[in-house]
Amino acid sequence: MEIRTERVTDGVHRVADGLVNFYVLEENGRLTMVDTGWPRSGPRIEQALGQLGRSTSDVEAIVLTHGHPDHLGGAVHVHNATGAPIHVHRDEVARARGKAKGSSPFALVPSLTLQLWRPAATRFVLQATAQGFLTPTWLEEVETFDSDEELDVPGRPRVLATPGHTPAHVSLHLAQRGVLISGDALVNLDPITGATGPRLPHDVVNADPPLCRSSLDVIAAADADTFLPGHGDPWRGGMADAVAHAREADAA
Repeated sequence: MEIRTERVTDGVHRVADGLVNFYVLEENGRLTMVDTGWPRSGPRIEQALGQLGRSTSDVEAIVLTHGHPDHLGGAVHVHNATGAPIHVHRDEVARARGKAKGSSPFALVPSLTLQLWRPAATRFVLQATAQGFLTPTWLEEVETFDSDEELDVPGRPRVLATPGHTPAHVSLHLAQRGVLISGDALVNLDPITGATGPRLPHDVVNADPPLCRSSLDVIAAADADTFLPGHGDPWRGGMADAVAHAREADAA
């Protein structure tokens, strides 16, 4: 599967691994990975770092927006290669360890099966299956953080609580760079429908759809002019405008 890297702004790089994005933050030659792609993304993570002129030895921290297998997938691979700690919101730890109710990826199978009449959903399910979504490497050793905390990692992102997609999903605000990494709280491509533009993921993959909608208020208030989603291309514009687009799409 093709890996693509893209410089978003100074010190922020997007890596597109098929239908999933993860991000590399750079500060004084030190790197933080935000999310880590699929369970089988490990070799492509190393390839992406090489495209950026870097290697796993430069990675000092791994930060996860949430505990779904298409976001925590390569975390253990990178940790084992680098010793970099894996940072997870304290209320997301049980999910990232595969021990929370509903954390098994098989919990999504019944609802996703009903969406397979959509070509986009079929593509996502086939790619996810091929990339190990159903057999993730769950986390063991983690370091925890809280909402509204500025993380002491390269890039120094501030944690914004944006629950709903998972119970303790977070977004990461890079205020000095005008960037919000939104994970799956706000995407620019819905992998289930194939629709593009700022929007919520389809409700079949959201743990608490009403809470997802409430979390849009947090994103709208963030001072950023670019949001970087877990799925889809970067979106440039104010966060209030992005959320207005998402709400319009949700109401359609």
